[in-house]
Amino acid sequence: CPKNRQTLFFSATFEDRIRNLSKRYMNNPIKISAIKHVDSTKLEQTYYDNLSNKKLSLLIHLLKGENVGQSMIFCNTRRTTDFVVKNLKYNGIKSSSIHGGLTQNKRTGVLQSFEDKKILALVCTDVAARGLHIDNVSHVYNYEIPNDTKDYVHRIGRTARAGEEGKAINLLCNTDYDNFSRMTRDYPDFEIKREQTPTLSYVKAVKVDNEFQGKRS
Repeated sequence: CPKNRQTLFFSATFEDRIRNLSKRYMNNPIKISAIKHVDSTKLEQTYYDNLSNKKLSLLIHLLKGENVGQSMIFCNTRRTTDFVVKNLKYNGIKSSSIHGGLTQNKRTGVLQSFEDKKILALVCTDVAARGLHIDNVSHVYNYEIPNDTKDYVHRIGRTARAGEEGKAINLLCNTDYDNFSRMTRDYPDFEIKREQTPTLSYVKAVKVDNEFQGKRS
């Protein structure tokens, strides 16, 4: 590159190692950052407190029963993502997954299918919480609460965008309590309403490794 040039440096986050890179390669850089913002007037946040073996049944009940458009369902690991998407398909819900184990071509194809409304539920890890352009998401489900509270903000920011209304629904069990408590401490302004668990029907469930087929409460 020529010495006389303009350099623009973009990053989704601004950690120390990123700051050091900017100091090393830029002259008198100016930092411009966006404020993390959730419009509480457009976004409704709720949670259910449940047993872990009822999460899948509750998710399927909500996806089939509520007035849900296109939704994103966030999990913490690839394995859980694969388990959820396989069981949604098994129970008749058009869905697909995005996580770090997929090729770029595969991710692009899944996003195009979601945009074309061939897929109604996009099950994903936090790789889809930021950096991807995804429109028309009416509901965000946290099947698991993230370890990093910032990831929670990125997740729920996928709905209620551009003046549209949206809903973020958290499915809690005992393994989520610590992460959920940490998030509510970090963001005390969030109003998250508790919902009563509805009467759930048994759903068909399969494990990712295909070793088991049966029913799950």
